[in-house]
Amino acid sequence: MGEAMVVYRINPSQDKIAEIKEKLSSLGAKEIQEEEIGFGIVSLKTVFVLEDKPDCVGELEKKIEKIEGINSVQVEGTSLI
Repeated sequence: MGEAMVVYRINPSQDKIAEIKEKLSSLGAKEIQEEEIGFGIVSLKTVFVLEDKPDCVGELEKKIEKIEGINSVQVEGTSLI
């Protein structure tokens, strides 16, 4: 099996962005970019590279959703690499 790149848009509590970025890094995030939505609200565009296996995206999404301070998680794209 190969690898899959998954890009998530994560909407965090604005007062916990630094903590959330650390926790995402500990889950294996390869890249985390802050994107301003407007009015000072920031979302996190986060890239993960995973082993391509059944439900790897869903399993990781559940782990991300459990992080305190995360309001929502959305898959923006996936690609085999």
